[in-house]
Amino acid sequence: MLKDLKLSSFRELLLPAFIGALNPILLFIALQFTKASVSPLIYASVPAMTAVYLLVVRKEKLNFEQKLGVIVGFLGVVLIILFPFLHKTDATVFDVVKGNMLIFLAAITFIAYSITSKQKQRKINASPISLTFYFSLITFLLSIPFSLYELSNKPIDLSILSMGHVLAIIGVGVIGTSLFYFAYQSALKLGSELSASLFTYLQPVFTAIFAILLLGEIITPVMIVGGILAVVGSQFASGQVMLFKKNI
Repeated sequence: MLKDLKLSSFRELLLPAFIGALNPILLFIALQFTKASVSPLIYASVPAMTAVYLLVVRKEKLNFEQKLGVIVGFLGVVLIILFPFLHKTDATVFDVVKGNMLIFLAAITFIAYSITSKQKQRKINASPISLTFYFSLITFLLSIPFSLYELSNKPIDLSILSMGHVLAIIGVGVIGTSLFYFAYQSALKLGSELSASLFTYLQPVFTAIFAILLLGEIITPVMIVGGILAVVGSQFASGQVMLFKKNI
């Protein structure tokens, strides 16, 4: 494992680490403007967008169902991103749309991270632990200026800091980031970018439940329809791809 953490490995894995770091940074910025429950609904389109890359860039052919799936999936994402114009929100419409767009950009960076990580696994046999380590390191370094900016505008009141806050921070760092990305890199190692991305089908259900119970968020009909379109579209776009004889 230590041989994967040498300087030459760092140079090789700098690109996927940098791209991957943009995903949580963009996501956390976006959550200042929009609902947490919106995030998994947009990320549900990741398999469809991954399928587009694998099929178009790698010159695979799209059949009718795949084309239909991509169109339906993107329609769902567009509906979710623009839902503030169709539903009243507490925040200003343009702020919420901005947050949704940032989540969409975060989803794109996640796809790029998956693709570049898989390339490094194939090219230099990069291990999941090394990819996760350098991702965490670069994310930490890139987050410093954002953290300083936030602290300069909104200093932390240590008097209200509780053990619950500390545990939540540790949980997000250890479980939500380190363990998640290590598990995802392990899934990439065992399969393709597409098969690893299928976990996004589970996100809308669980995130919606937690957003309602813990944050008191309201799931609107527009969000439900958009989420269904994103998931169903991604299923159509990716379901047949995995049946190709050619290893993607």
